[in-house]
Amino acid sequence: MSTIEEKRNKVSSIIQTARVQKGWTQSELGERVGFSRNTITRIESSVFSPNADQLYMLAECLDLTLKIGNEEI
Repeated sequence: MSTIEEKRNKVSSIIQTARVQKGWTQSELGERVGFSRNTITRIESSVFSPNADQLYMLAECLDLTLKIGNEEI
C-alpha cells in the first residue's frame, strides 16, 4: 500500500502533467480555478494537498476523472 506521501506525490504529478499538456502556466491554471499561482506551485511540489473541493475544481478544469472505487466523481 502506498504511503500518504506517495499518494500526494502521485496527485501532484498528475495535476502538473495535465496542466503542461494543456500548455498552461501555473498562473493560468490558478486563474481558471480561482487559486493563486503560489497555491498551484505548492500543490504541484507536494507541499500542499488540495482539499476535496479544490481537487474537484482542478479535475474538472484539467479534464481529469476522479474515482472512488468504481464510482466516478
